[in-house]
Amino acid sequence: MIDGYNANAEKLADFELVRRVLDELPTEMEMTKVLPPFVYRYEGHNGQSTGVTGVVLIAESHIAIHTFPEKRFVSVDIFSCKEFDLSKALSSVVEKFEIGRYETYLINRGKEFPKDPDLARQIVLGEREYLEARVG
Repeated sequence: MIDGYNANAEKLADFELVRRVLDELPTEMEMTKVLPPFVYRYEGHNGQSTGVTGVVLIAESHIAIHTFPEKRFVSVDIFSCKEFDLSKALSSVVEKFEIGRYETYLINRGKEFPKDPDLARQIVLGEREYLEARVG
């Protein structure tokens, strides 16, 4: 996750730029885009900020961008089950939105999810044997 502060407000409000970043970032990260980006300009109501939000589905999961031009803030979530070059993705986003300062958060999800098919098969078979023993 990337939280970008002091970004270029005009770029954050640029619908086409957000669409283009979402369209190009999967290729830059060697990911597989499943569908074209969906981007939406939202108008804030009752004190909410206006901005642009978008998402692109990738075979490895998704990338989402939420911009807040009035606050010069952007939030980018890159959710992937495949490892990727975080510094390359970060540099691209920082450059394209002219981010002045940023914070990143890395969460390792699915720590117990086996990436090895043979291990997954052993776990499933073990669970089935356990359930059959309880029922039988």
